[in-house]
Amino acid sequence: MTALSRGTLSALLLSLIVFGLGQTILFALLGPLARDIGLDVIQIGVVVTISALVVVVASPVWGRISDRWGRRATLALGLAGYAATTLLFVFVLHLGLTGATVPLTTFVLMVASRILYALVAAAIQPSAAALVADGTSLDQRASGMALVGAGFMLGTILGPLLGAVLVGWGLLTPLLVTTGLALAAAVAAFLLVDAPSPGIREATAKLKPTDPRLAAILCLAAIAFITIAITQQTLSFYVQDLLNLDTVETTRRVGAALAGFAIAALLTQASLVRRFSLSPPVLLRTGSLLLSVGFVALTFANGLTVVVAACVLLGVGYGLVMPGFQTAASLAVDPTEQGAAAGLISAAMALGFVAGPILGTSLYKIAPPIPYAASAALCLGLFVSTFLLGAVSMPRKASCAD
Repeated sequence: MTALSRGTLSALLLSLIVFGLGQTILFALLGPLARDIGLDVIQIGVVVTISALVVVVASPVWGRISDRWGRRATLALGLAGYAATTLLFVFVLHLGLTGATVPLTTFVLMVASRILYALVAAAIQPSAAALVADGTSLDQRASGMALVGAGFMLGTILGPLLGAVLVGWGLLTPLLVTTGLALAAAVAAFLLVDAPSPGIREATAKLKPTDPRLAAILCLAAIAFITIAITQQTLSFYVQDLLNLDTVETTRRVGAALAGFAIAALLTQASLVRRFSLSPPVLLRTGSLLLSVGFVALTFANGLTVVVAACVLLGVGYGLVMPGFQTAASLAVDPTEQGAAAGLISAAMALGFVAGPILGTSLYKIAPPIPYAASAALCLGLFVSTFLLGAVSMPRKASCAD
């Protein structure tokens, strides 16, 4: 399936696991912590949105840099920056929780620290995807991209479980552990990932989002990830309000729901997608339909069981659409453009986290179920669009012809 060495593969998987772990720990903790600090749900939405906007801008840049510097350098640098800026974010949260800073000051510091995080962590996803693209053939590209998703999803499974265990030692302990793991992953990436070939180092491809090979793919990816962002941003509030829980118990219940999401996505990518190497149209159409069903279930949830079941459906859908978008983008471009394409698709996904948090929290203030009803409608539109937009099915054919 892949020409990646065992050391490179091990470092890649560790990096993606840690990256995914940190994401779910943060989303499980952020809502309840914000309320303890005295922040509004809209303010937390702003923090996530601004961070995602920086990722949108930085990801294509890191993708092009990885084409020139090589994947090892950008992956290791991204992980090291991820560790450092997460530690800074923990310090800011500590100031807010202890009352050393007033809520407004804490909010400003949170925004600043997450901007720094986004500037460097934006290197991780495009570097990993481009690394896999370098080592897979065209007909195995979907299987390779599923490996990227599976590693990330395994981390998102471990994140809630680790968070639920460590939160008893202190609300910020899970994030501190994440910092140490990210630093270890950075060292592993630097020592174990194979150096890129000179040809990759010399690549200077500069793709634009308006490139006809990628435009439709990027647009649909952004829409899909708006719904994911809405869910991740509002789920902790939804569960806390639905079940009337305190911060610690909310973290544990949300952790269970996110674990169900992640396990479903992991099993989908590690078994179904990798085994059959499904085409992008099949992945996107099936995944978007399942996402629609999952969001309808979440809209009408009346207890934790329904929430978890809905998250499982969402996990299967996400497990299909993520490699679908990554594969479609990779197959659409030339070998020397893999880093740039991976950066653009990462930016499109991050763009969902620009609009999603603000949209989700704003709709949540109207009524808690509305964000999920809106997400169901968006995913249904995505499903229909994959039939109407022929460009979605073109990359595989065009790339193979080349």
